[in-house]
Amino acid sequence: MPHARVGDIRIHYEVEGRGQPLILIASMGTDLGGWRLQRPEFAGRYRVVTFDNRGWGQSDAPEMPYSIAMMADDTVGLMDALGIDRAHVLGKSMGGYIAQEVAIRHPGRVRSLVLVSTSAGPHVAETPILRGWAEAAMKGVSRRAFCQLMLPFIFSEYTFEDPEMVDMAIEMIGGRAIPKQGHTESPQSRALRSQFIACVEHYARGRLNRVNVPTLVMAGRDEFFIPLELCRELAASIPNARLAILESGGHALNEDIPEEFNRTVLSFLGDTA
Repeated sequence: MPHARVGDIRIHYEVEGRGQPLILIASMGTDLGGWRLQRPEFAGRYRVVTFDNRGWGQSDAPEMPYSIAMMADDTVGLMDALGIDRAHVLGKSMGGYIAQEVAIRHPGRVRSLVLVSTSAGPHVAETPILRGWAEAAMKGVSRRAFCQLMLPFIFSEYTFEDPEMVDMAIEMIGGRAIPKQGHTESPQSRALRSQFIACVEHYARGRLNRVNVPTLVMAGRDEFFIPLELCRELAASIPNARLAILESGGHALNEDIPEEFNRTVLSFLGDTA
């Protein structure tokens, strides 16, 4: 499993395919495995880079406050380590926050931007939900209980109609439940809390007009976690951004309807070539 030294941490990453670089940035509490329905198809046209954000998966989880800006700098540091000057950047949910900051803080490094199931900053209903997930993970709840907390918010009815997709979702989310180490909070428990705080503190409103690359904002019609009005606000805040509201799919758009998701992304990237 390859790792790259980025500043004070090691970041776990994988690279597949050839062509222009495409960076996929995961959501809160999700490792690079969350892109398994995208990587094979995207790698047929692009050099696809997936990685575990600071604090999760096989990347280091330092005990310190995190910020979205910090994780954006991590992303660019990984690009430096891999010899990537410019890349298409796609981020989902928290990964969308990070992608926004990459484009704002490092404009010369971004070829195009895809923002999925995300907003310019958290809304009042989202914050207590995120807090509940983080507290549950820190308490080391069971795999089933953790899935019961998250599934209704991030997947649409489309996923629940397919038992195999439900099993895949449980496998993916179940891996996020973190047991305590005796009476001590584990490093990843602390890191999840730090990711949560970073999300709550993210606020890009008033700065998104600095984004000067082709941008696609994507959401599903069945999105529950991020109100569609906020997705529309995000697209309206970025000069010449496109907005794609897919006819189905919830917050986990790339897993709810992977074929339509992949087709929409590849069509947009093809237009930017």
